[in-house]
Amino acid sequence: CTSKHNAIRRGQESRGRVYVAMSSISSFRASPTYVLLPRRGRASRGGATSTSRGDKLGQRARRHRRECDPACRASASRHQPTSAPATTRREALVFAASLIATTPLAALVAGPQPAVAASSRVDTPEARAALRAALEANIVKTKAPAVLRLVFHDAGTFRTATNDGGMNASVRYELSRPESFGLKRGLGPVTAVYDATRDGPAAGLSFADCIAAAGAYAVEITGGPVIEVPLGRIDADKADPEGRMPGESLTGAEQRDAFGAMGMSTQEMVALAGAHTIGGKGFGEPYSFDNEYYKTLLKRPWADTTKTKEELDMASHIGLTSDKNLAVDEPSLDYIRAYAADQDKFFADFSKVYVKMTTIGAKFA
Repeated sequence: CTSKHNAIRRGQESRGRVYVAMSSISSFRASPTYVLLPRRGRASRGGATSTSRGDKLGQRARRHRRECDPACRASASRHQPTSAPATTRREALVFAASLIATTPLAALVAGPQPAVAASSRVDTPEARAALRAALEANIVKTKAPAVLRLVFHDAGTFRTATNDGGMNASVRYELSRPESFGLKRGLGPVTAVYDATRDGPAAGLSFADCIAAAGAYAVEITGGPVIEVPLGRIDADKADPEGRMPGESLTGAEQRDAFGAMGMSTQEMVALAGAHTIGGKGFGEPYSFDNEYYKTLLKRPWADTTKTKEELDMASHIGLTSDKNLAVDEPSLDYIRAYAADQDKFFADFSKVYVKMTTIGAKFA
């Protein structure tokens, strides 16, 4: 009997803390702030008092004393703790309420932080410096077109109707698809960038972050604008749905429909198409990011009736069928003319839509 009382006494002495969630007594919509109080009751997050383990042991002790003989009851009473009276729920609430007056209002009303704030734990100057070093060490100009193509194939699966797909590194699981032929040429350098950042301040960056940053760097080293993309994306662990990449022979209207499904306007579509200026498709120098793409679309050398048959055969290899169709798409022509006349405008608009393309659909940490 005495040994049972000793065990119960140890259980009672092991409690002695009360946590009250201040959000349960406040009208503010705030994240719970827990206040430590002395002794027994523990207020739940909903405000109701729950029975602690020590309270249950105490009940067992009282029940045992009633059942024991007088000598045993006397022995048990000598072992009861002589601590301060238990804190009631009312006292706990009054005490916690008194702290509200000294708590900054901003702390009480602060709600959940947006995803971009969470990504700021990853997107730091130190992480960007380490990422930049990895890009410079692993991305060369001759791989720039392949890297930029990889970006579009990863981000181009986004659909506004279903709000899925987008820049999530799912392209790693889509290499066997027909439209993904040749993507390994761009994936290799990006993988090297990712591996090089696994230690140090950039270790928190995802593979999708590396793809987006590598594409921006590819534009930069070929003479295009400097583009800064946000970091903190979450990688997918499976492929995105099939059949979402625009085909290489779409008409102008079909291209506008395909890009519209991604949430892109005609102007944004035409600006993105300017990336075809690199890669040896016949739009100027293969490793020079400029506005030659638009100048060539306006000239339409593949349809020049003054050329010889041999010259027309050569010109027919310039660009894709979709590029040739874009050159005669009336809603697109105004933007083609504008970018052909003003390279700075092309650079500015391309930078904006590149950031959009690598952000829409992406999930951030």
